Amino acid sequence: MVDEGIVLLSGGVDSAVCLYIAVKELRPGNVTALFFHWGQRSAREELSAARALCEAAGVSRFVVSGIMFPYEGILTEESASVPLDRTESEINESGIAPTFFPGRNLVFLAFAFGLAGARGASTVYFGPSALDDAGYPDCRPVFVRSAEAAGRLALDSPEITVVAPLLEMTKAQVVSIGQSLGVPWDLTFSCYAPRDGTPCGRCDSCVTRRAAFESAGIDHTDFDQ
Repeated sequence: MVDEGIVLLSGGVDSAVCLYIAVKELRPGNVTALFFHWGQRSAREELSAARALCEAAGVSRFVVSGIMFPYEGILTEESASVPLDRTESEINESGIAPTFFPGRNLVFLAFAFGLAGARGASTVYFGPSALDDAGYPDCRPVFVRSAEAAGRLALDSPEITVVAPLLEMTKAQVVSIGQSLGVPWDLTFSCYAPRDGTPCGRCDSCVTRRAAFESAGIDHTDFDQ
């Protein structure tokens, strides 16, 4: 087991901060970014963002994994309508999010553990924050710890740890941490239903992104995609 980290990197704000935390803790040469192409509508934009973030952070090990789920959801169906123009309160009080994709993070972490086991890596970095808790069951602390326990048992590797540094942070706190680490926000991408590479500005992801920068006191117009 070596002091190496696998970072689940989507190209969004949270995973970008996780990448920079991993680089700070382990140094770029000991970090591998793992990106999933799982049929998401924003795959092209996310992949471009993830590659750019790795280049900016000095991370050369970048793995792209394709996953085909045997079912669809709002985030994979081009014809589906994502919720638009909801306020933060409406987003936070809606129960399970309509954009929740069942089993996604469970599968992602299984792949990450497999990669960690194959490479002898000691750490998997995973980036859910406190805002995700209500709407996304696979972002809750109890899931993260349970997935860690299952991964260790599956590999017989009790040394592998899931690091979820943002788990109890608000989105504004995540942005503040990222700002202190020098995360290049203009390289990140956060939109559920982009059109021609441009974020819609109206989906829940765009709304929470904008609100996070505003709450952190950072002019988000400087970092809009």
